[in-house]
Amino acid sequence: MMVKLDRDETAAELSALDDILGTMPPHDVLGRIGIQARRDEMQLRFGQMKDVREKRAKVALYFGGEPVLGNLGVQAGFGTKAVGAFQDLLSRVWGTAESGHVQLMGPIRDSAASQMHITSLVHGSFGFLLEELDGEGEPLFETPLSKAADQVAEYIASFAGENEARFSEVIETLNPRVFLGIKDFIGCIYRSKATLRLVEGERDERLDRQAVERAWQRAEASNIDEEQVSVEGKLLGVIPVRRRFEFEPDGGAMIIEGKAGEAFTGSYLQRMSTEQFAGRRWKALFNRRIVTKTGRQPSEMFTLVELEELNDDRPYHERP
Repeated sequence: MMVKLDRDETAAELSALDDILGTMPPHDVLGRIGIQARRDEMQLRFGQMKDVREKRAKVALYFGGEPVLGNLGVQAGFGTKAVGAFQDLLSRVWGTAESGHVQLMGPIRDSAASQMHITSLVHGSFGFLLEELDGEGEPLFETPLSKAADQVAEYIASFAGENEARFSEVIETLNPRVFLGIKDFIGCIYRSKATLRLVEGERDERLDRQAVERAWQRAEASNIDEEQVSVEGKLLGVIPVRRRFEFEPDGGAMIIEGKAGEAFTGSYLQRMSTEQFAGRRWKALFNRRIVTKTGRQPSEMFTLVELEELNDDRPYHERP
């Protein structure tokens, strides 16, 4: 059981017990003792769960709408496809976090480490509890897969939510393959005329038909293209903590600025503490991402991936 679901069920039972106690006649002493004992037990349990946080990935997916028959069952084809699309999206987000970049095609390296397991059915409408299983015991800290699951929940909520600015901010950070994974998962829900409730960590995201349609319209009206480009020029500066950079291409072209990739900051952070990077000429490798949304001008973002030092053999008067 997920901590949040268990906590919510315990809180609901406490509320029901309070209602019972409030309606019991004063002379029913034995009845009150029994109910009060049960309430004390639930109150103790609730207090023990109050500050507990999940460290491994756990996600509850509840489905409603046309593919679901009350809390009795879900169409097998839809359930299989929806859970598979969610797992694929999770693997893509996990892979991006682990390697810093995931290619648009091909296998994701070590993706077996991102696999979840269906451990039980959950009711409310009908759904599945997916868990990260590991025989090595409880970890001390939140696992990478747990962080990826939280990121997936954030992405889905931003696509489905009413806040357009939040959606715009999120989509500009997405890897193209992650974007396609989001589109596939949302499309599966939309085309089947289903609804979704996603519980992860302390999140409880509920997508009714209106929210699902909004998410699908945004996904359908958007596109993300990405390519790697190599540029020679002068590095003006890098802020490792904020992972920001500025780069001036040769020939006086417009200054390129953006975010330094995690792999870059990890590899170069130690060198930056002892070497002077700014002001020198480099051959820089960037991920250039173009995000297109209907009715808006395309936006362009650069991520610094790698630097290769150049020997400056230009005539003195041509050097910066």
